[in-house]
Amino acid sequence: MKLTVTFDSHLRTLSVRLGIGLILLSLVLVVLCLLGIIEFAIFDFAGHSGLRTLAGIAVLGCVISAIASTDL
Repeated sequence: MKLTVTFDSHLRTLSVRLGIGLILLSLVLVVLCLLGIIEFAIFDFAGHSGLRTLAGIAVLGCVISAIASTDL
């Protein structure tokens, strides 16, 4: 399966790919935490749990991709 994301602007294409990359990074980190390879405590930030931080990374990736893929 090949993900083909091409827009007229290279910046839009890069932004969508960055967003998808952040989602995938978050997913990989959560799986590694669930398998016990790394701990959620590593991602504790400003009093929030590590799971919340990883979810925030995934949400940021979704927002970046959504904004970059809109047609204005």
